[in-house]
Amino acid sequence: MIQHGRRAPALLVALLALCAALAPAASRADGSFIDRRLSKDTGGIYQAQDAVPVGLALLAGGCALWEGTENKLGRTCWESGESIAIGGLSAEALQLITGRRSPSDTGDPGHWFSGSKGSFPSLHVTVTTAAVTPVIVQFVRDDPWVAALALLPAYEMVARVKAQEHWQTDVLAGALLGAGVGVYEAERNSPFVFYLLPRGAFAGFSRRF
Repeated sequence: MIQHGRRAPALLVALLALCAALAPAASRADGSFIDRRLSKDTGGIYQAQDAVPVGLALLAGGCALWEGTENKLGRTCWESGESIAIGGLSAEALQLITGRRSPSDTGDPGHWFSGSKGSFPSLHVTVTTAAVTPVIVQFVRDDPWVAALALLPAYEMVARVKAQEHWQTDVLAGALLGAGVGVYEAERNSPFVFYLLPRGAFAGFSRRF
């Protein structure tokens, strides 16, 4: 467990560095490689793009408090919640550092370091991916249908690009960051918050009713 704790900061720094280093190389200034500005569409199915990450965060938090830490579902919900927090804060920091202009501001994906908060990586995609990854890792062997949760990050990736809020490399980086944090949390199987709990455990509100 100590080894995992020592590796955590290094893994997170490596993920952030990888995201920051690859995206400028992957998107040429003329946008002819990966990034394209698509026609804007926020209607129909795409209207739920803001509700998905918020709903997942509330669901993970509610499940963690209800189930506690003494069963697999409860521990997984804590892992999911912590992944959301770490991934979300990391994405926000990268957006401030890279300052990439979004497709709604410019047709050139090569506008970086504008001095203001940018679009790289996608916060929505990072949070959504971070939320579902621990659940998939922990339960997919018992129930392969759990893998269908991966459709939620895929939906967010498409929706955010269609909304002209992000470039394709923004959402790819968000998926990479969210998945990396989520897999690490699941493999540790002992969220950092456990160290702050009395005796390293929380019974959960379900046991009080």
